[in-house]
Amino acid sequence: MKLILTSVLAIFFIASVSGQEIKQQVISSAGGYDVSGDISLSWTLGELVISTVESSGGDLILTQGFQQSKLEVTAIEENPDLGVAVTIYPNPTSEILNIKFVLPLEGETLMQLAAPDGSIVLIEEVPSGVLIKQINMQAYPAGTYFLRIQNGIKLNVYKIIKL
Repeated sequence: MKLILTSVLAIFFIASVSGQEIKQQVISSAGGYDVSGDISLSWTLGELVISTVESSGGDLILTQGFQQSKLEVTAIEENPDLGVAVTIYPNPTSEILNIKFVLPLEGETLMQLAAPDGSIVLIEEVPSGVLIKQINMQAYPAGTYFLRIQNGIKLNVYKIIKL
């Protein structure tokens, strides 16, 4: 009798485990789905929690919150050769802004300082071979400025805070 009972329980357990499948589903208080030709539309109401959990292999993703079809991640590599290597200090500043170039500049370098309203308040060419350049920020009102440094095709934009 024990053998039959154990066999029945084992068959029931195996059948219940093998009957499970992982599929995408949304749990919400309301929603709908409609297909018309090549266009599909789905909506939900009441998804309050927003979090994402990914398995260690990355093959399973659980997203709570907003409906997402297949999640694709595209990596963007930084290319350090495309920028002008500089150190800018002190930032935030109230008086003098120092711009220290890691390598001496070759060719024409153009610096532009844009005010918080987007207007260009300073345009200055930096001659070849310069290692340190200073900008007097005392004449400008407090705010967030953007310093654009371009040397040939190399271009960087830095956020400068004026106190």
